[in-house]
Amino acid sequence: MARLCKHGTEIGRIESLTCTTAYMSNGQVLINRGFGWKEFRKVKAGLDVKQVYSDAAAAAATKNANRPAYAAYKTALHDTAGLSHRWKLHMAIESNPQDPDGVWSDACDGYGDNCSASIEEVVELCHLYLAAQGEK
Repeated sequence: MARLCKHGTEIGRIESLTCTTAYMSNGQVLINRGFGWKEFRKVKAGLDVKQVYSDAAAAAATKNANRPAYAAYKTALHDTAGLSHRWKLHMAIESNPQDPDGVWSDACDGYGDNCSASIEEVVELCHLYLAAQGEK
């Protein structure tokens, strides 16, 4: 597991659907999928890390602007589940968005590490996910 402080100062973070990437001053890009920071990739030699981060942040902002239903789903998912539970909730929604009760059973009422979302929140997330899929 990587530690942020070992890689210099943080240039910035980008929150994607189920993970967070951190751009560090030493050129390392770290990723957290809910299980701690891991080394993800390194910025190519000769490229400015700050410029690479600002390009990636601009691309993420453009994606959110061009796909408002996706942005609404992403925001609702982030509001509903913490980083360590987002992947599980999103995977359940992705596998069967037509069955919110089944999604809730898999992600919120199953064995082990559960998300604490209500059935109403899961229904809303499923509707937002279907809208985002229709937007593609």
